[in-house]
Amino acid sequence: MSADAALDTLGACAAYARQRLPRLEADLLVRRAAAVPGAHLYAFQERRMRPAARAVARDWIGRRKAGEPLAYILGEREFWGLNLAVAPCAMIPRADTETLVAAALPFLQANAKVLDVGTGCGAVALAIASERPDARIVATDIDPACAALARRNAERCGLAACTLVADGLSGVTERFDVIVSNPPYIAAADPHLQRGDLRFEPRRALVGGATGLEFLARWIAEAPARLRAQGWLAVEHGHQQGPAVAALFRQAGFTRVATRRDIEGRPRVTLGRQP
Repeated sequence: MSADAALDTLGACAAYARQRLPRLEADLLVRRAAAVPGAHLYAFQERRMRPAARAVARDWIGRRKAGEPLAYILGEREFWGLNLAVAPCAMIPRADTETLVAAALPFLQANAKVLDVGTGCGAVALAIASERPDARIVATDIDPACAALARRNAERCGLAACTLVADGLSGVTERFDVIVSNPPYIAAADPHLQRGDLRFEPRRALVGGATGLEFLARWIAEAPARLRAQGWLAVEHGHQQGPAVAALFRQAGFTRVATRRDIEGRPRVTLGRQP
């Protein structure tokens, strides 16, 4: 059977995909390639696949079998109820990072100024904007492609956020009520970088230096100069880095230092207040 024949109908295409991928992933890619509801894979199995849809399905199935993340293949990922465009220039938003949003929200007073450092696709900044439409959100990233992606996502979601190209806190001159960041925090030699989705994500967004703490240490030390009195800093980190990150907060003069746990109960976000 030719490759085209194997993908000629919805049912045949779904069977082809299921032989190569987990069923849920297979069905998702086929229905998205064919632009049909999921029920059609069962109710209309004899429906013909258009040539363009067959080509897309074959490409997507091959890419997923090779390990490429579904989010990059489909070009989108849900985060905090928002449907965000994603691209290989930026990390894929994860549920763990919603802990950072939840940690920051209680400290946002009316008309607060918020800075999201290393915004990537804009997930954290836009999640906060969706909950606090009166806040002024500034999102920065060192990569112009990421800043542009965050800007597109703001337009896509109908939310307001100012996106800037900046290296960490360098080039940011204002003071903010809350600073949030999901910085690179994986150690350079961590074997997880060679596994799963991380193999495809940008190293500069993942690797925080030899120990994984270098970017965190730098940004925590610089944050007080960019915070208003009694302003808050909240950062995401690895689940084993909580005590070290809390120590960095205290060294930088922060008070009321605390750690928040993610949905699996792991220490994930540390926050502290500027005196």
